[in-house]
Amino acid sequence: MKFLPTLATVVPLLLMAVSCEKPAPETPAPNAAQNPDIPILPLKKDDFWRYSVRVELPEGVTADGSAEMDVSHERLRRYIGKIVPAEGLPEVDCFEVTAPNTTTEREFVTITDDKILMRGSTLVRPDVTAPLWFEPAVPFVYAGMKAGESLRELRAGSETRVRNLQIVAREDVTVPTGTYPSIRMLMTGMDGGIELRRTLWFAPGIGIVREEKVRYGGGKLLLRETHELVETSLKR
Repeated sequence: MKFLPTLATVVPLLLMAVSCEKPAPETPAPNAAQNPDIPILPLKKDDFWRYSVRVELPEGVTADGSAEMDVSHERLRRYIGKIVPAEGLPEVDCFEVTAPNTTTEREFVTITDDKILMRGSTLVRPDVTAPLWFEPAVPFVYAGMKAGESLRELRAGSETRVRNLQIVAREDVTVPTGTYPSIRMLMTGMDGGIELRRTLWFAPGIGIVREEKVRYGGGKLLLRETHELVETSLKR
């Protein structure tokens, strides 16, 4: 489908354009007995996450008179280890993301026992010579996150692109690979006249296990997209 590359390109930028009002703890909790979220995401090279992705578009969204669309595909995220994204940048953890009819993407993060910091991303193609890079790093998730924590508004790039993130709940979520104790995060924002609502369920020790994205324009639904984890190399 021709619209998929655009969606795949936008998603990681939305995820990384978030900054916490309370920074991640400077000192990691001593051990998992005191904080069960630790380690937040234990990894080894070639660990992977495979997601089933469903994309729904109402009729008339892609073109006047076009039919309603409901398509599914798979998305694979694989940890390729620590790399240097570009000259002059530090070594960071790297994930490679692939999906049908999309350009391969690399996501750069810094992972410690108690937190994940977003560093940037890049598309793997000849015309992209430098990654999108965040300095300082942007906190994404950290051990001990609690429901109700407030996170500050972020304006990314222009006054028309606003993001807000809040921790909604600590709850169990069931996906094809099982049921996981998770941190449910809600992102809301605007891209010009387009309203975004994105919900992520992050399971400490496993990663993102479910994601729902909805976009509205002019009070009408434009897109609904759901990701569910169907296979991973990580074990609880």
